[in-house]
Amino acid sequence: MAASRAVTQVGRKKTMNARFSGRVAIITGAARGIGLATAVEMARDGAAVVMTDIDEAGLEGSVSQVRALGEKVLTVACDIQSRQEVDALIQRTKKELGRVDILVNNAGLLVQGTIEETTDEIIDRTLNINVKGILYAIREVTPIMKMQKYGRIVNVASITGKNGDNSTVFVYGASKGAVISLTRSVARQLGPFGVTCNAVAPHAVMTEMMKYWTEEKKKKAAEAIPVRRLGTIEDVANLICFLSSDDASFINGETVNINGGYYMD
Repeated sequence: MAASRAVTQVGRKKTMNARFSGRVAIITGAARGIGLATAVEMARDGAAVVMTDIDEAGLEGSVSQVRALGEKVLTVACDIQSRQEVDALIQRTKKELGRVDILVNNAGLLVQGTIEETTDEIIDRTLNINVKGILYAIREVTPIMKMQKYGRIVNVASITGKNGDNSTVFVYGASKGAVISLTRSVARQLGPFGVTCNAVAPHAVMTEMMKYWTEEKKKKAAEAIPVRRLGTIEDVANLICFLSSDDASFINGETVNINGGYYMD
């Protein structure tokens, strides 16, 4: 699927909050869940938002929620496993909107299964989406953000990248551990250019990827969390927006836990 196949400009409504006024944000995996919630918040706070996802129909079905709030919104169909499509996404954004200030690497793949059930295809797809897609995107925005002397990169990791997991295929935790490590590397290298890179590490957040959790598992998980509830996509979106804002300009290279106190480090 060519990244340039679906590019739609929508929305002209002014926003009351200027936190992201004049900023251009790219959000991957924006058709639903955390990505969509982040797009909504950033549009509400004044950003020009580029929503991208492999699910073109999902994007078009969700964009109206952002259209109602955003001054400028683009939807771009893109498979982040493809370097060419990622490069085209970012260059199209730069050409049409003039800059790239914020990159939220949210798109991800989670497959339930045991070690024995982890096929070569699952390993390849998980690493391609969860790691290589992020590497491609960061590499392509780096010269743009360096030239601007400004940038905010936020990667979506997971508690499994810190603590492991016993319900998903073991390559998932490995991929999220890689996200945490690459976040630190990027933070060290781009910090001198006014670019910060941070990550969020959610647990027990009820996204589409968590639909395999039974009601009993949800109940037990909530009971094990000190705040006694499960997380929401809005909880994570709010944290991503904070890390993407100038309020977080002195936070760099961090992977912030967001799990209600279930795991602390």
